[in-house]
Amino acid sequence: MNPIELRALIHKDLNAQAGTQCRDILTVEPILTVPGEPVRLRVQAPDPMGAIRTDLIEISEER
Repeated sequence: MNPIELRALIHKDLNAQAGTQCRDILTVEPILTVPGEPVRLRVQAPDPMGAIRTDLIEISEER
């Protein structure tokens, strides 16, 4: 997955969680994972009101 695809995936998930368009992603931090478990990221982005929100996003692959 290239960086543009990952960014689009993160924006899509944040928008689904918040119900509105988020603006810029400030930080993306990987969380230590266990083999076989989904990849988890801690993402910080401002919400539409300007408050900084921290969200956890899981990425898993379907086969």
